[in-house]
Amino acid sequence: MAYIFDTAINGQGPYAGKAFFFRDARYVPYDFATNSATADPISLTDWRLGPPFETGIDAALNGAGQYQNLAFFVRGDQYRSYDWVTGRVRGPYSLTTWNLPPAFASGFDSAFTGQGTQSSKAFFFKGNQYITRDWNTSQITAPSPLSDWKLNKSFLKSIHAFLNGDGQQLGNTFFFRGPHYVRFEWATRNVLGPYHISRWNLRGGIGS
Repeated sequence: MAYIFDTAINGQGPYAGKAFFFRDARYVPYDFATNSATADPISLTDWRLGPPFETGIDAALNGAGQYQNLAFFVRGDQYRSYDWVTGRVRGPYSLTTWNLPPAFASGFDSAFTGQGTQSSKAFFFKGNQYITRDWNTSQITAPSPLSDWKLNKSFLKSIHAFLNGDGQQLGNTFFFRGPHYVRFEWATRNVLGPYHISRWNLRGGIGS
């Protein structure tokens, strides 16, 4: 199944209420208030992540707790941190520093930090499995089946990207696979969809 984009992440600090969709060496900024992209695709070099991250990102997620206002960009078995407030970039570092299981330390498909009662946990997905890591205690769970999330059958092989809702969508997380996505409600644990990515009104071939 074709990837419509590589990864996505919510903005924090001065970029709260925004999101960023990445595909190859470009990204598109998105505004939750207007439900639309705010610009045509922009070069990934703007993030000053350096090679090889500036030509593509595999996964991205925001930190929590003592890692609040930090974003983590992953490519292969390495990651860089990005400070939303200062714009400072650090790394690259090996994923082994997170003490992930070997299969995940070599790279993973996608990741995000939870909401509500799960806001201190990072979720890492690879193939049809996932693990969690607590940002405060560094505790890691054993791999569990993707079926735990009660997703539509077409989403049980792997998830390409995630994005937490903001504004009117706060309390939801969006799971993306190919040209479709589902909406996971944290309060009810209901899964709605699938829907077509065209609802996000992205631009320049990202999301189409």
